[in-house]
Amino acid sequence: MADIPSIPPVRVPPPRTVMPPPSPIPSASPIPPASPIPAASAIRPGSLPFAGYDRLNTRQAVAALSGRTQVELQAVESYERSHKARQPVFDKLRYLRGREPLPGYDALGVEEILAAVKKADAGTIKRVHAYERKFRNRLRLLDEVARVRRARREASPASAAPRYQPMSAPAVAAPAGRTAKRGAR
Repeated sequence: MADIPSIPPVRVPPPRTVMPPPSPIPSASPIPPASPIPAASAIRPGSLPFAGYDRLNTRQAVAALSGRTQVELQAVESYERSHKARQPVFDKLRYLRGREPLPGYDALGVEEILAAVKKADAGTIKRVHAYERKFRNRLRLLDEVARVRRARREASPASAAPRYQPMSAPAVAAPAGRTAKRGAR
């Protein structure tokens, strides 16, 4: 019998029992950028995002974020990064932050938004509706946006859907003069 060469043993490192602690502040913000901040509402470093924010515990701070404008949410993020760095607040900010559907949307009144929606394309109207439902939830505005969407759909209906034809339906006969001959080649 021939000598079988021996295989050296594989060294397996011991399992890691302690993971390094996570960094309290992520190096890069996973929160999408919001619309540009108007110069009039520039955020001063260290200033409170809104009155009484520094007295809120984590649960209260998370609850207080709903209904805030993108500018206010950016101020909260800046404050949290430089002061308390509470992860639940960052998680809620990640959910709430997003692009405004129209430039300066949060500063516009209902009438201004409705005037813009009437001139907007279907994609913008859809974004306005989704943004309004997520952040402000003003019923009158939501109803008007839905009415404009319906009116646009009725004015230009989509092309007719193809007729349903079940798989068990007989095959459509070939046009005259194009019959296939079996076995001929």
